[in-house]
Amino acid sequence: MAVRSSIYLGMAAAIGAAVAGTSAAHAQAATTLAQAEMAGLSPEARAEVESRMKQGGQTVNEILTTMLLNSIKLKHLGSQIVAMDFDRGVAVVRTDQGEMRSVNFNPKTLEITS
Repeated sequence: MAVRSSIYLGMAAAIGAAVAGTSAAHAQAATTLAQAEMAGLSPEARAEVESRMKQGGQTVNEILTTMLLNSIKLKHLGSQIVAMDFDRGVAVVRTDQGEMRSVNFNPKTLEITS
């Protein structure tokens, strides 16, 4: 019984080490992605993201998405975002009447352009 417990403990340790290694690699990639996302922003938008980052709890991508979704919701009341292509500056929304609309935005400033 003690042998079986030590085998299970060893397997758990090996799995934990593998997961920790994967998480560290993923965190590094997210940091690189966050830096690239920030580099493409206007100075004003970058300052807003940095301010929100200090509050903690969200990634750069989540903050950018929230900022953009809030802007879209102000212009298209009652809409739901169905799809988004951040690099091209296009989002698709479903209006409260059920219609699908394309919404253009500036990826640098996050301002709605249509």
